[in-house]
Amino acid sequence: MKQNLVWQLGFSDALNTPPAEFFSATVPGAVQLDYAAAYGLPDYKYETNYEEYLWMEDKFWTYKTSFDASNITSGNLFFVSKGIDFKYDIYINGIKKLSYEGMYREARINLTEYIGTVIEIKVLIYPIPKSTLDNVKAGTREEANQTTKPAVSYGWDFHPRLVPLGIWDETYIEHTSQNQKIAPNVKYSLNSTRTVAKVSMSVEADDIVGWSFIAPNGDVIFEGDNKLESFEIQNPLLWWCNGYGEPNLYAWELKVKDFNEIRVLSGRIGFKTVSLEMNEGTWSVPEFPKTRSCPPITLCLNGVNVFVKGSNWVAPEIFYGTITEQRYREQLELVKFANLNFVRCWGGAIVNKEAFYDICDELGIMVWQEFPLGCNNYIATDEYMDLLKREATDIIDRVSKHPCHVIWCGGNELFNSWSGMTDQSLALRTLNSLTLEKTPNIPFLPTSPLMGMAHGSYLFIYFEGQEVIEVMQNCNHTAYTEFGAPSISNIDCLKIAADEEKLFPLVPNDVTIAHHAFKAWCREDTWCGVDTIKHYFGVSESLEQLIDRGQYLQGVAYRFIFEEARRQKPHCSMAVNWCFNEPWPCIANNSLVCYPNSIKPALYEVASACRNVVASARFRKLKHKADEVLEFDLFMLNDGLEAVKADTVKVSVKVGDSVAVNIIDWNFPDLEANKNYEGPTLRYKLPSVAGAETLKIILSCGEYSSEYVLLYESPFYETPKVKMLNI
Repeated sequence: MKQNLVWQLGFSDALNTPPAEFFSATVPGAVQLDYAAAYGLPDYKYETNYEEYLWMEDKFWTYKTSFDASNITSGNLFFVSKGIDFKYDIYINGIKKLSYEGMYREARINLTEYIGTVIEIKVLIYPIPKSTLDNVKAGTREEANQTTKPAVSYGWDFHPRLVPLGIWDETYIEHTSQNQKIAPNVKYSLNSTRTVAKVSMSVEADDIVGWSFIAPNGDVIFEGDNKLESFEIQNPLLWWCNGYGEPNLYAWELKVKDFNEIRVLSGRIGFKTVSLEMNEGTWSVPEFPKTRSCPPITLCLNGVNVFVKGSNWVAPEIFYGTITEQRYREQLELVKFANLNFVRCWGGAIVNKEAFYDICDELGIMVWQEFPLGCNNYIATDEYMDLLKREATDIIDRVSKHPCHVIWCGGNELFNSWSGMTDQSLALRTLNSLTLEKTPNIPFLPTSPLMGMAHGSYLFIYFEGQEVIEVMQNCNHTAYTEFGAPSISNIDCLKIAADEEKLFPLVPNDVTIAHHAFKAWCREDTWCGVDTIKHYFGVSESLEQLIDRGQYLQGVAYRFIFEEARRQKPHCSMAVNWCFNEPWPCIANNSLVCYPNSIKPALYEVASACRNVVASARFRKLKHKADEVLEFDLFMLNDGLEAVKADTVKVSVKVGDSVAVNIIDWNFPDLEANKNYEGPTLRYKLPSVAGAETLKIILSCGEYSSEYVLLYESPFYETPKVKMLNI
């Protein structure tokens, strides 16, 4: 039986100095939020108020509570916390019972000796870890290069420096007749044809009443009553990702006697096999002398090569202790809505709470899980390696039991000049070793990207002046595991960040810089792209117009990149945009969903581009003039497991409000399952239509239809003369 606790919180400047006063605390949560609530600090999400929270990262914080066990006469009592962030001591009645550093291990303390008394519990949280290695820049993410805390919390191009501390996961008192934690272990193996599943279930517990194993349709297919049970399932239903089949989940239940009641523990498993295979053509890249081939990155699920259509996932809140099951679900359901089948849990952020993986299991969303290493050189000091091994072990145990989990990765962008790590770095060799030992059937990558893969770019117009449309169709990568296109956020998100007078005209100021509209990455106007918007449309007359124009560009870019990556299949096997969500109200960003859960138009463009079967056009550029030749290639893209019968695509072009002109009726042949078909290249001289601002490429083919809205420069239109900013 679980019993929640009522907590208070206080802080001090030194380790051995008690807090001067205590105030109410919310658990799970964060010390910063509790202090803000108690002392009336302004909302950290508004303007530059987050700066008033920065001092809290360097204090010692003490949680205290009491539990009245005076009326308890039997059984066992435990204090349990599923996550404390980050270095902490736990005191019971003034006696230190546990000292630990790390946020992913469950703290469990036996309190049975205190039954019959009132128990006082204190949790002392130390200041945030900061690297003391040479040449570390204070106040930057480099301070995270000796810790497993999320590096993003130390400051990023979409995240202010706000480093959470506190009790961040479920915490309670457990009263039970069992003398230890009941931790059922349910495992399976599949034969080579995936037609037989061997299941084993074991547990260390007293008073076992019985096991049940339940099929996805609710039928009980096995029952037993021993500590160890094993059985076989013939022709098991497999777990499939979104778009390739049903995410079939089997359930198990263990019933044990706890005092005079029956306690039921339950869980779910999904039967699957997963591997990474060589991409087509990567063995035979025509280079000589030969060095090495690109590593495998085609994801094979249950013997089927899946084209990964996904998004990079970051925590939906800065203070991740506040994230609930509902918060995860509202966003992950949008991942599925967008016809995506995959999320890359980025190494700069947290390893998520259990509910995240449960929901991905249910929705058929595959998870690439990175360890908490991001854009730093994680030097293998003794202290860091001890910490990494502990945390990695707990992360593996947390994630690996979920059928949604398909790839381990050491961390983000580690093999480059700004990180400086290599595949010989001891941290990465250790992670490879631990995952191999504990999860030998799950692939491991040392970092993203690797040779052949690509990150970037994150702009509509590249630094050299080329459109992303032009660049992408001339790329030849095995996987695009990060690519972005920025836009200004929705108006409801902007109102959380600032008042409108700070937002229009959109220019650099303290608020727009703090909320990542300007100077976020490389160039003055990233991420807002005001100069790019002006380049295509001229001066915007209102904030709403500026938002609409920027979001249009983002939608065009994301749709083009997702479809282009698919057009490059099978040599390319992944398209994973940066990013799906963001943890606070950025004024501008690369995300598909802005804070807190506001859908941007680009999400609908991605949903269209990522349908299993889609008629697709590869055009050459965004803006066209009267009398120019519009050129585009036709494709039928099929990522599904079903063949598609031959059909006709009616191809037409419409300029402004003029009548659509039929260009061709393209008769494509039967499509094989999971394969594309390339059609003809079409050229059409655009008519002169006064006053028109857009043109459309319309591909009509029932549920596979597509429509592309491009820009058109009508006669006598004077293009705004805008000088693009240099880096």
